[in-house]
Amino acid sequence: MSRIGNKSHMQKYVYDFAEDGGAAGAIDLSAKSNSAPLPDNALIKEVYYFVEEAVEGSSSTLSWGNTTDADGYSGDAIAEASLGADAVGNAAGGGAALLWDDTNDHVIPFLCNSAADRDFNVTIGTADLTAGKVNFYVEYFLP
Repeated sequence: MSRIGNKSHMQKYVYDFAEDGGAAGAIDLSAKSNSAPLPDNALIKEVYYFVEEAVEGSSSTLSWGNTTDADGYSGDAIAEASLGADAVGNAAGGGAALLWDDTNDHVIPFLCNSAADRDFNVTIGTADLTAGKVNFYVEYFLP
């Protein structure tokens, strides 16, 4: 029987308006030159975010997830007004479909067993963004 390792890993992704622009649509942060997709079979425990520079636009929203589920780590798209400078949060309890069981109110791990699962994307919705920088931290284990 195999066991999950007891060491957790952390992968950082950054959405930066200055580098990534603010046009409505999906941006694959794991495809950036200073980043990479999660390892095959990574078992995601949690996704945290820290807003370094306030997210601004005109009633814009931001969500994050993978190629298969665009808001799988954020829950619903989050309004820019909730993403001010120094805002922090995580997926647990936030309705993030890939990491939270709303029926039983508990965290569920997510297994990245395909290329689409290993990507990390942000999606700008409703309107373009005009500013913002958000750091995302994915905590995972490797079997």
